[in-house]
Amino acid sequence: MTFLKRRFRWILSGLLFGLLLFTIIPYHISYAPERLAIDAYKQATPTSFGYEYNSQAKIHIIMYPGGLVSHIAYAPLAYDLSLKGYRVSVLEVPLNLAITQPLAFKGVDVSNSELIILMGHSLGGVTASIAMETNTVDGLILLASYPLNASLIQGNPKILSILGSKDGLLNLDAYEEAVLGLSFEEVILEGGNHAQFGSYGPQTNDLEASISPSIQRTLIINAIDEWINTKLIP
Repeated sequence: MTFLKRRFRWILSGLLFGLLLFTIIPYHISYAPERLAIDAYKQATPTSFGYEYNSQAKIHIIMYPGGLVSHIAYAPLAYDLSLKGYRVSVLEVPLNLAITQPLAFKGVDVSNSELIILMGHSLGGVTASIAMETNTVDGLILLASYPLNASLIQGNPKILSILGSKDGLLNLDAYEEAVLGLSFEEVILEGGNHAQFGSYGPQTNDLEASISPSIQRTLIINAIDEWINTKLIP
Protein backbone atom coordinates (compact mmCIF):
# COMPACT_ATOMS: atom_id res chain seq x y z
CA MET A 1 0.00 0.00 0.00
CA THR A 2 2.85 2.39 0.88
CA PHE A 3 4.49 1.63 -2.48
CA LEU A 4 1.23 2.38 -4.32
CA LYS A 5 0.79 5.68 -2.48
CA ARG A 6 4.36 6.67 -3.28
CA ARG A 7 3.89 5.70 -6.93
CA PHE A 8 0.67 7.70 -7.09
CA ARG A 9 2.40 10.76 -5.65
CA TRP A 10 5.18 10.48 -8.22
CA ILE A 11 2.68 10.21 -11.06
CA LEU A 12 0.67 13.16 -9.75
CA SER A 13 3.84 15.21 -9.31
CA GLY A 14 4.86 14.40 -12.88
CA LEU A 15 1.48 15.44 -14.24
CA LEU A 16 1.56 18.70 -12.29
CA PHE A 17 5.10 19.43 -13.46
CA GLY A 18 4.10 18.74 -17.05
CA LEU A 19 1.11 21.03 -16.72
CA LEU A 20 3.34 23.74 -15.24
CA LEU A 21 5.77 23.46 -18.16
CA PHE A 22 2.89 23.60 -20.65
CA THR A 23 1.66 26.77 -18.96
CA ILE A 24 5.01 28.53 -18.59
CA ILE A 25 7.06 27.57 -21.66
CA PRO A 26 4.90 29.35 -24.30
CA TYR A 27 5.41 32.65 -22.50
CA HIS A 28 9.18 32.13 -22.34
CA ILE A 29 9.49 31.35 -26.06
CA SER A 30 7.05 34.06 -27.19
CA TYR A 31 8.22 37.17 -28.99
CA ALA A 32 8.27 40.15 -26.65
CA PRO A 33 7.14 43.67 -27.57
CA GLU A 34 9.73 46.21 -28.64
CA ARG A 35 10.12 49.51 -26.79
CA LEU A 36 7.92 51.26 -29.36
CA ALA A 37 5.11 48.84 -28.54
CA ILE A 38 5.55 49.23 -24.79
CA ASP A 39 5.33 53.01 -25.14
CA ALA A 40 2.21 52.78 -27.33
CA TYR A 41 0.64 50.37 -24.85
CA LYS A 42 0.95 53.02 -22.15
CA GLN A 43 -1.56 55.10 -24.12
CA ALA A 44 -4.13 52.27 -24.18
CA THR A 45 -7.13 51.65 -21.97
CA PRO A 46 -6.62 48.35 -20.09
CA THR A 47 -9.63 46.04 -20.22
CA SER A 48 -10.68 42.62 -19.02
CA PHE A 49 -9.95 41.18 -22.46
CA GLY A 50 -6.68 43.02 -23.16
CA TYR A 51 -6.60 46.69 -24.09
CA GLU A 52 -8.11 49.15 -26.51
CA TYR A 53 -7.96 52.64 -28.00
CA ASN A 54 -10.67 55.15 -28.92
CA SER A 55 -13.42 53.36 -27.01
CA GLN A 56 -16.21 55.68 -28.17
CA ALA A 57 -15.77 55.13 -31.91
CA LYS A 58 -18.57 53.26 -33.69
CA ILE A 59 -16.48 51.29 -36.20
CA HIS A 60 -14.87 48.57 -34.13
CA ILE A 61 -11.83 46.47 -35.03
CA ILE A 62 -11.07 43.54 -32.72
CA MET A 63 -7.65 41.98 -33.13
CA TYR A 64 -6.30 38.50 -32.47
CA PRO A 65 -2.48 38.46 -32.02
CA GLY A 66 -0.13 36.15 -33.90
CA GLY A 67 0.96 32.84 -32.44
CA LEU A 68 3.52 33.07 -29.63
CA VAL A 69 3.62 36.86 -29.91
CA SER A 70 2.77 39.16 -27.02
CA HIS A 71 -0.48 41.03 -27.62
CA ILE A 72 1.32 44.21 -26.56
CA ALA A 73 3.45 43.94 -29.71
CA TYR A 74 0.44 45.12 -31.71
CA ALA A 75 -0.02 48.34 -29.74
CA PRO A 76 1.63 50.63 -32.35
CA LEU A 77 -0.59 49.26 -35.13
CA ALA A 78 -3.69 49.46 -32.95
CA TYR A 79 -2.90 52.98 -31.74
CA ASP A 80 -2.21 54.33 -35.23
CA LEU A 81 -5.41 52.72 -36.51
CA SER A 82 -7.37 54.38 -33.73
CA LEU A 83 -6.07 57.77 -34.94
CA LYS A 84 -8.04 57.11 -38.14
CA GLY A 85 -11.22 57.16 -36.06
CA TYR A 86 -11.64 53.47 -35.23
CA ARG A 87 -12.14 51.72 -31.94
CA VAL A 88 -9.42 49.09 -31.80
CA SER A 89 -9.50 46.29 -29.23
CA VAL A 90 -6.56 43.90 -28.88
CA LEU A 91 -7.19 40.54 -27.27
CA GLU A 92 -4.92 38.93 -24.69
CA VAL A 93 -5.11 35.17 -25.21
CA PRO A 94 -3.94 32.20 -23.10
CA LEU A 95 -0.34 31.11 -23.68
CA ASN A 96 -0.03 33.79 -26.41
CA LEU A 97 -1.88 31.37 -28.68
CA ALA A 98 -5.17 32.72 -30.00
CA ILE A 99 -6.19 29.25 -31.18
CA THR A 100 -6.70 28.28 -27.52
CA GLN A 101 -9.60 30.75 -27.28
CA PRO A 102 -11.22 31.33 -30.70
CA LEU A 103 -14.23 33.08 -29.17
CA ALA A 104 -12.16 35.54 -27.15
CA PHE A 105 -13.81 38.44 -29.00
CA LYS A 106 -17.10 37.59 -27.27
CA GLY A 107 -15.62 39.14 -24.13
CA VAL A 108 -15.61 42.57 -25.78
CA ASP A 109 -18.63 44.84 -25.29
CA VAL A 110 -19.85 45.67 -28.81
CA SER A 111 -23.24 47.07 -27.82
CA ASN A 112 -22.35 50.54 -29.14
CA SER A 113 -20.51 49.34 -32.23
CA GLU A 114 -22.15 49.99 -35.60
CA LEU A 115 -19.65 47.92 -37.57
CA ILE A 116 -17.65 45.01 -36.15
CA ILE A 117 -14.51 43.77 -37.88
CA LEU A 118 -12.33 40.91 -36.70
CA MET A 119 -8.64 41.16 -37.55
CA GLY A 120 -5.81 38.72 -36.97
CA HIS A 121 -2.13 38.33 -37.72
CA SER A 122 -0.87 34.93 -38.84
CA LEU A 123 -2.38 32.31 -36.48
CA GLY A 124 -4.58 35.09 -35.13
CA GLY A 125 -6.19 35.50 -38.54
CA VAL A 126 -6.87 31.78 -38.78
CA THR A 127 -8.44 31.94 -35.32
CA ALA A 128 -10.59 34.94 -36.25
CA SER A 129 -11.93 32.99 -39.21
CA ILE A 130 -12.81 30.09 -36.88
CA ALA A 131 -14.75 32.51 -34.65
CA MET A 132 -16.73 33.58 -37.71
CA GLU A 133 -17.88 30.03 -38.36
CA THR A 134 -20.44 30.49 -35.56
CA ASN A 135 -20.73 34.28 -35.36
CA THR A 136 -21.68 37.00 -37.82
CA VAL A 137 -19.67 40.20 -38.07
CA ASP A 138 -19.28 42.81 -40.80
CA GLY A 139 -15.72 42.17 -41.89
CA LEU A 140 -12.53 40.14 -41.56
CA ILE A 141 -9.00 41.47 -41.99
CA LEU A 142 -6.28 38.87 -42.50
CA LEU A 143 -2.71 40.02 -41.90
CA ALA A 144 -0.29 37.50 -43.43
CA SER A 145 -2.92 34.84 -42.82
CA TYR A 146 -5.81 32.92 -44.34
CA PRO A 147 -9.14 31.42 -43.25
CA LEU A 148 -9.17 27.87 -41.98
CA ASN A 149 -12.36 27.03 -43.86
CA ALA A 150 -13.75 29.91 -45.90
CA SER A 151 -16.91 28.01 -46.81
CA LEU A 152 -17.99 27.94 -43.15
CA ILE A 153 -17.72 31.68 -42.52
CA GLN A 154 -21.13 33.07 -41.62
CA GLY A 155 -22.92 36.16 -42.93
CA ASN A 156 -20.97 36.79 -46.14
CA PRO A 157 -18.70 39.44 -44.57
CA LYS A 158 -16.31 41.65 -46.49
CA ILE A 159 -12.77 40.27 -46.35
CA LEU A 160 -9.42 42.04 -46.73
CA SER A 161 -6.15 40.12 -47.02
CA ILE A 162 -2.86 42.00 -46.58
CA LEU A 163 0.40 40.23 -47.43
CA GLY A 164 4.07 41.18 -47.43
CA SER A 165 6.09 40.37 -50.54
CA LYS A 166 9.07 39.41 -48.32
CA ASP A 167 7.08 37.13 -46.01
CA GLY A 168 9.19 34.08 -45.28
CA LEU A 169 6.70 32.36 -42.97
CA LEU A 170 3.33 32.37 -44.75
CA ASN A 171 2.72 29.10 -46.58
CA LEU A 172 1.68 30.42 -49.99
CA ASP A 173 0.39 27.04 -51.20
CA ALA A 174 -1.88 26.77 -48.16
CA TYR A 175 -2.92 30.40 -48.65
CA GLU A 176 -3.86 29.91 -52.29
CA GLU A 177 -5.86 26.80 -51.45
CA ALA A 178 -7.63 28.50 -48.54
CA VAL A 179 -8.80 31.52 -50.56
CA LEU A 180 -9.70 29.59 -53.72
CA GLY A 181 -13.14 30.73 -54.81
CA LEU A 182 -13.35 33.29 -51.99
CA SER A 183 -14.57 36.81 -52.72
CA PHE A 184 -12.07 39.13 -51.07
CA GLU A 185 -9.71 42.05 -51.62
CA GLU A 186 -5.96 41.42 -51.55
CA VAL A 187 -3.23 43.98 -50.91
CA ILE A 188 0.44 43.05 -51.27
CA LEU A 189 2.93 45.26 -49.45
CA GLU A 190 6.07 45.41 -51.58
CA GLY A 191 9.07 44.86 -49.34
CA GLY A 192 7.04 43.98 -46.26
CA ASN A 193 7.67 40.82 -44.28
CA HIS A 194 5.82 38.71 -41.70
CA ALA A 195 7.16 40.12 -38.44
CA GLN A 196 6.59 43.79 -39.28
CA PHE A 197 2.83 43.37 -39.00
CA GLY A 198 3.64 43.65 -35.31
CA SER A 199 6.40 45.31 -33.30
CA TYR A 200 8.41 42.46 -31.80
CA GLY A 201 11.60 42.42 -33.85
CA PRO A 202 12.87 39.84 -36.35
CA GLN A 203 11.19 36.44 -36.45
CA THR A 204 12.94 33.14 -37.04
CA ASN A 205 12.85 32.00 -40.70
CA ASP A 206 11.25 35.24 -41.88
CA LEU A 207 12.82 37.14 -44.80
CA GLU A 208 14.43 40.52 -44.30
CA ALA A 209 12.08 43.35 -45.17
CA SER A 210 13.23 46.01 -47.63
CA ILE A 211 11.00 48.65 -46.05
CA SER A 212 11.10 49.94 -42.47
CA PRO A 213 8.61 48.83 -39.80
CA SER A 214 7.07 52.31 -39.72
CA ILE A 215 6.53 52.34 -43.49
CA GLN A 216 4.99 48.87 -43.42
CA ARG A 217 2.70 49.90 -40.56
CA THR A 218 1.62 53.00 -42.49
CA LEU A 219 0.87 50.91 -45.59
CA ILE A 220 -1.18 48.47 -43.49
CA ILE A 221 -3.21 51.27 -41.91
CA ASN A 222 -3.81 53.02 -45.24
CA ALA A 223 -4.97 49.75 -46.84
CA ILE A 224 -7.37 49.05 -43.97
CA ASP A 225 -8.70 52.60 -43.89
CA GLU A 226 -9.33 52.67 -47.65
CA TRP A 227 -11.00 49.24 -47.57
CA ILE A 228 -13.34 50.20 -44.75
CA ASN A 229 -14.31 53.46 -46.40
CA THR A 230 -14.88 51.93 -49.85
CA LYS A 231 -16.22 48.47 -48.99
CA LEU A 232 -17.95 48.66 -45.60
CA ILE A 233 -19.29 52.19 -45.29
CA PRO A 234 -22.29 52.81 -47.59
